[in-house]
Amino acid sequence: MRINAEKMRAAARRLRPRSVVRTVSGREAMSEIQRLRRRVDGIGERTQASVQGSFRSARAAELASREVNRLAPQLAALETKVEQLRLSLRPVAEPDSAELEQARGLVEAIQEEHRRIRVRLSEMTRHEERMRRIEEKLGLPHD
Repeated sequence: MRINAEKMRAAARRLRPRSVVRTVSGREAMSEIQRLRRRVDGIGERTQASVQGSFRSARAAELASREVNRLAPQLAALETKVEQLRLSLRPVAEPDSAELEQARGLVEAIQEEHRRIRVRLSEMTRHEERMRRIEEKLGLPHD
């Protein structure tokens, strides 16, 4: 912790003996000593609070540094993956009308096949339901 030189000089000036010497009573001396003790205690308390604040700041900085060190490899890995994805993406060329027509034909064929599959599945469901009812009437176990 750096001490301000100007503040030190000012404090030293205040502590220099006065040019006028006078005799003081014991009571006055004790009063002055107590005042100086309070002043020194105040300086000590402020210094201690400042040091404690510095320790807290240093601890917070250490924790932040650890967190950054912990996250840095993960961030680097993510950046690498993003760059790989960026490089793997290629612009798609505009399809011509023949390709579009072929794609539409494929989509229609797939949709037709899906319709037939849905019909078959619904027929199977009705058949299984009929079998379940027959098994139930006959008292046979069914799944």
